[in-house]
Amino acid sequence: MIRVPKAPKVIIIDTIPLLLFLIGAYDPNLILTFKRLKTYKYTFEDFTILKEFLFRAKVIVVTPGVLSEVSNYAFECGNFPDLLEKNIKYLMSMKEFYVSKEIIIGLKEEMFKFGFTDSSLIIAAKNNAGEILTRDYGLSQYCQKKLGIGALNLDEILRIKEYIK
Repeated sequence: MIRVPKAPKVIIIDTIPLLLFLIGAYDPNLILTFKRLKTYKYTFEDFTILKEFLFRAKVIVVTPGVLSEVSNYAFECGNFPDLLEKNIKYLMSMKEFYVSKEIIIGLKEEMFKFGFTDSSLIIAAKNNAGEILTRDYGLSQYCQKKLGIGALNLDEILRIKEYIK
């Protein structure tokens, strides 16, 4: 059994980790062929590690921007309604945190550097005492070094499989 790193109590989840989780929970065979995930060469083992990691958190927070991006990508699976139906319990268990455009625009440096969705993650992390889970290395480093916000890089978490082999 894989020993997954300890998860923070509150995870603010970004698009790619949520997409990997939802696609894997829907149909693990799709992970290798789904266009957006295939780009990153994710595997069933990656999904398993991510799932275990997420299940260790007390709260998973998602923003509307992330949900929007995930749904845009998820339409590529060919059966979006079925994907939603199989994942409804997971989506309903997540806390949604809305950030107004005025607040996002107020973070000028972050908004210009990372855009609306990632800026909303920064605000959600600050307001929920959470740590961001992202594939975006630049975002995770910026949060940790410049903002003092906990941020975890998905690929670094998934590297645990290297130590098992």
